[in-house]
Order: sequence, then C-alpha cells, then structure tokens
Amino acid sequence: MEIRQLQTFLRIVETGSFAAAAEALHATQSTVSARIRELERSLGVALFDRSQHRAQLTAKGSELVTLARQMVLLGAQIRERIGASDALVGTLRLGVVGLVAATWLPALISAMRARYPRVSIAIEVALTNTLIERVRNGEMEVAIVTGPLHEPAFEHVHLGHDAFAWMAAPSLVTPLPREPLQAADLLRWPILGLSAASHHYPVIERWFRDAHVAYRPVISCSTVRVLADLTIAGLGTSLLPVNAYAADVAAGRLQVIATEPNPEGVEFVALHRPPPADPLASALTGLASELAETGVLRGASPAG
Repeated sequence: MEIRQLQTFLRIVETGSFAAAAEALHATQSTVSARIRELERSLGVALFDRSQHRAQLTAKGSELVTLARQMVLLGAQIRERIGASDALVGTLRLGVVGLVAATWLPALISAMRARYPRVSIAIEVALTNTLIERVRNGEMEVAIVTGPLHEPAFEHVHLGHDAFAWMAAPSLVTPLPREPLQAADLLRWPILGLSAASHHYPVIERWFRDAHVAYRPVISCSTVRVLADLTIAGLGTSLLPVNAYAADVAAGRLQVIATEPNPEGVEFVALHRPPPADPLASALTGLASELAETGVLRGASPAG
C-alpha cells in the first residue's frame, strides 16, 4: 500500500469517477485504475462496485475513506516537516485575483521558486467566484482570492488586508474641497468600477446605497490593473487599493479623494481543499502565510 494509491482513491471519491480523478491528477485513466487494483490487491478487498456507472464505494471502501485521509495528511506533514524542500516535485495550479496579480504575486512566486525549485507553477488570473469553482471542481489546487468568504468546504489561510480609497487623476479633480466628500459628491465625476461579477462589487454598491445614492459606473472592467490605468488616464474616479498604488499617488499620477465614511478594505484569503490537501498546496499556503506575517507580501497589510 502506497500513499499515492490512497491519494488516487480519495480523488476518485471526491470527483465521483475514475475519469474525473485521472483528469484532476494529470494521469491517464488506465494509471488510475491500475493504482486502485494494486491497492485492492494489497488489502484483499474490493473498494468500488464496478457494476455502477459512478464510482460507488463498497462497505470496505467507505470504511477506508477516513483512514486514508488520515494517512495522506500524515504523509504530507512528514514530507513538509522532515523532507528536504528540493524533494517536493510537481506542478501546482494556482489561481489569483487581479489585485494580487498586480501587486505582490511576484514576491510570492519568487519565494516559492527559491524554497521549492523543482515545483512548476501554472497561474490563472480570474475573479474570486470563478477561482472558487475551479478549486471546487479540482481544476486547480490553490486560489488566492478576496474575502470575506463563507465557504466551509475549504481550508482558509488569512493573508492580510488592503485599505481602499477613492482616487482620480489630479487633472480631473483639482481643486478638491478640504473636507471629506460624501458619496453623492463623487457623482460630479464619472465613476469607474469593477464588473458586477467582482467579489468587491457588492461592497462598493453597499457604500453608495448606505448614502442613498445609486451606484452606476460609466465604465466597468474585471481587473484592478485596467481600472487603475483608466483612472490614471483621467476617465473618472475609482476605488483603488491604497498600498498597491501608493507609488502612483507619490508620483502625482493619482490623487486620493478623502471620503466619509472610509470605504471598506479587502481581505486576502488562500483556499484549498480540506485535508488531505495536496502537498504542493500545503507548501504554497504555508509559505504565503509566513510571508504575510513578516510583511513580505507588499500591497497587503500584515496578517493578524
């Protein structure tokens, strides 16, 4: 009996079929079937009822699930704590939201490559809801998204916060009143925003609604980077992360518009499947948490 066989067994249980498990594991269906046959042979029992269309567990197979999870989790802990970092090998599929991609993703990837040089990383940038579904469906191992989240089916690692402020090109808003502006005051300029599918859209909409003002962006897009570029170009005012665009403010490309009340900040969260987590997923989320605690992930205030 091998850990790999137990990992394959659990992936079949999670995905519901040998074919789906093979796709999630980047293996052929024949390889998956061979691992299960070897596991069944070593245990002397059938784990799946082959007469069913889906991968239906036998009584012994159901009994194995909890024990297999414990074994795989223990194997991952041994590998992470005792094994050499360069012994970790494989491809990690990582999803990140645009805000992370535009700010501290390079710092995280650089640290990951330095600590685990034999791990390849495939990155996808998408909206929070899309990334959550990718992890849920086994299409990626880790997603770094914006919170707060209510996803009890996943393991969550808090990576800090970033404050947001309304900003615009100085040429658009100069001169600004000295006193903080209300939501209605912002309507003197075009409002730029993230698309309705963005996890942060309801936060912005609620900020306007609480002031009894309708939120109607004249331009919307799916990434913070594009939103910032449009704002710097003088096309309107938008809500942008303070730390990420501090350099543009200092250089005079953007100007912060003081508002009352202050907009709500954004939480960063790394999520992956519950134990037994993929060892590559555990490695990345553990490293990300470590970097967040020490403030290396610039663009987010330290976790805690």
